[in-house]
Amino acid sequence: YQKYIATTVATDVSEETVAVVMENNTELEGVSIVEDTIRKYVDSVYFSHIIGYTGKISQEELKAYQEEDDTSTYDLNDTVGKLGIEKSMEAELQGRKGHETIYVNSVGKVTETTDYVEPIAGNDVYLTIDKDLQITAYHVLEERLAGILYGKIINAKEFDNSEVSSSDIKIPIYDVYFALIDNNIIDTSHFADPKAGENEKEVLAAFNERKAAVFEELNIELTEKLTAYKKLNIEYQVYQSYIAEMLYNNGIIMRSKVDAEDETYIAWTKDEVISLNEYLNYCIAMNWIDVTRLDLDSQYSDSEEIYNKIIEYIFLKLDDDADFAKKIYKYMIKKDLISGKQICKILLEQEIINIDEEEALQMMDNKITPYNFMMKRIQELDITPAQLALDPHSASMVITDVNTGDVLALVSYPGYDNNKMANGVDAEYFAQLLNDKSTPMINYATMQMTAPGSTYKMVSSTAGLLEGEITAQSTYRCTALFDKITPNAKCWIYGKGSHGNINVTEAIKHSCNQYFYELGYQMGVEGDTYSSETGLAKLEKYADMYGLTETSGIEIEEYAPQVSSQDAVRSAIGQGNNSYSSVGLARYVTTVANSGTCYDLTLIDRWTDHSGNPLRENEAEVRNTITMDESYWDAIHLGMRQVIETKAYFNNFGVTVAGKTGTAEENKNRANHALFVCYAPYEAPEIAVVTRIAYGYTSSYAAQTTTDVLRYYFDLADEEEVVTGTAQLMTGSTAVTD
Repeated sequence: YQKYIATTVATDVSEETVAVVMENNTELEGVSIVEDTIRKYVDSVYFSHIIGYTGKISQEELKAYQEEDDTSTYDLNDTVGKLGIEKSMEAELQGRKGHETIYVNSVGKVTETTDYVEPIAGNDVYLTIDKDLQITAYHVLEERLAGILYGKIINAKEFDNSEVSSSDIKIPIYDVYFALIDNNIIDTSHFADPKAGENEKEVLAAFNERKAAVFEELNIELTEKLTAYKKLNIEYQVYQSYIAEMLYNNGIIMRSKVDAEDETYIAWTKDEVISLNEYLNYCIAMNWIDVTRLDLDSQYSDSEEIYNKIIEYIFLKLDDDADFAKKIYKYMIKKDLISGKQICKILLEQEIINIDEEEALQMMDNKITPYNFMMKRIQELDITPAQLALDPHSASMVITDVNTGDVLALVSYPGYDNNKMANGVDAEYFAQLLNDKSTPMINYATMQMTAPGSTYKMVSSTAGLLEGEITAQSTYRCTALFDKITPNAKCWIYGKGSHGNINVTEAIKHSCNQYFYELGYQMGVEGDTYSSETGLAKLEKYADMYGLTETSGIEIEEYAPQVSSQDAVRSAIGQGNNSYSSVGLARYVTTVANSGTCYDLTLIDRWTDHSGNPLRENEAEVRNTITMDESYWDAIHLGMRQVIETKAYFNNFGVTVAGKTGTAEENKNRANHALFVCYAPYEAPEIAVVTRIAYGYTSSYAAQTTTDVLRYYFDLADEEEVVTGTAQLMTGSTAVTD
């Protein structure tokens, strides 16, 4: 430290601190209070993923900036953009430092100041985002997600989803009760606080008793019973799996030394016919244990001593393991050792929800069932989908101007408060974000990658038309079973009939899988031989025309797409291993809407200096154009228009819309991702919209969500009609048609 250069010792101090320093100014030589500027983000939760935040420059960032420009004036005291526009537009926003030369005498007193250069504020960056549209779309996503949850929750302990299709999965209310603990909405650490409520204290007492019983049973299993894993009940299988994974993660069992082909390893992991005791003792015998991590008296300890130390280590770690505690809470709730009534009352005791006094008293007096109480909390958004982090809890929506390539809205739900990330990270809040199971720091619009499902069929249609495999009028007969490959591929209508003879427009309208299977197949035929690689290469060629082979062009972080490299037949309906972000699909449907102009999408509208004087305007660059006969475009557009005409929720809508639904299966035990792409008006397109609801059951739900935003954008409804502040229920969908 140098006497003549001020050093900040505390920021964001209280008024009391200011008063004390000022009152004792004569005694606190050299100490002063200085006002400074901070970043303040308005409506942060809606824009956090776009704008990002600032923070202190890291060593790595400093090195990168200095390597990028050898005249760089950055130093380790600087604040720089960390994410989003703050990061990508750092050069515009940073401004120029001021400086001065200071002369001091032998005791450090300033004697002269020269070469003073005034600092210059950075430029201002204006975005293409429509603020009101962005905020409205965010609320629409939240309300529709709540509506899906409300419609899927049942008053039950469990639901066996292995016996039903992904569109019929239900959510037991007991899962909702546990979710409040699992996602840290209920603060279990507060149960031990002297000011804890009656129900908090009761639950803590029950938990401590149950934890002791679980530890005792685990100890018996690990030392005496030696029950084969497959013969344990599910609760204790969960506990023992957690213990084994903990030992791997903490380096007690060295993964690098474990032989995955070893018979005993297979007996534990796959066949499940041995106990955890037997497996751990085998690990000791095979030298898979890192004994240096155990508190052993000697490195030459025998196997029994090593095993006893592992047991000691296990219970020492589990005793203070919050994630293991949650597993105990889960089974306590399932066994009614903690009741739904107690969970609801704890929401009131911890003031997590703010409801009217009368209803709160009814709950505390047991006049409302916990099921009805919780359902009302979800309906009125007192408890949000993000807080529950059950499927579905996240969604994204991207809206573009189809004639300019400007992004009008880029919404990721849930958002976060970037004010708590700038001006010095709020460590407690950051830890909360990292532990939030709804992962709010992920930009779901740019970073969630899934199969596009049937929304991809316009790419396949273009490929078929331009490769000469079909014309706008030619037909193909759908029998619901495509048997030219093994295993056979089925149309969604299989078992219910078939689509018969249809052309490309009708294939898009009905989302006929078999029609597009045939297209994928024919593109792979060379002479009399079918080659999937040939078909995939042709599909990739046309995916590239729609910009689906690279990022969309927006000026923030975005994952690169993956064009399918397997199974041309199934890739033609958006399966294979196709994987795209919502913003990537937005560029694609924008290109469809304007009949062939593929833009590098942009979030930047213009730049001005800090005084508001214009510097330069920005326009989205045209990446490429697709030249195709007008009748071909008409066939594709008409098919998309007819998709919408089959949806009752678009009846008498007020504006003509063309679109395509799509579903993407990621996990057979979870609901499908719901996708919907569209543009409007059909006759003279203005905007394109992509909506994705992760694990959102059916594409119909994504489409219905989009209707709300379209109504708002085209002034078909007031904002209060679109955003009600309550869960918006969906109309049912009894058949998956995409």
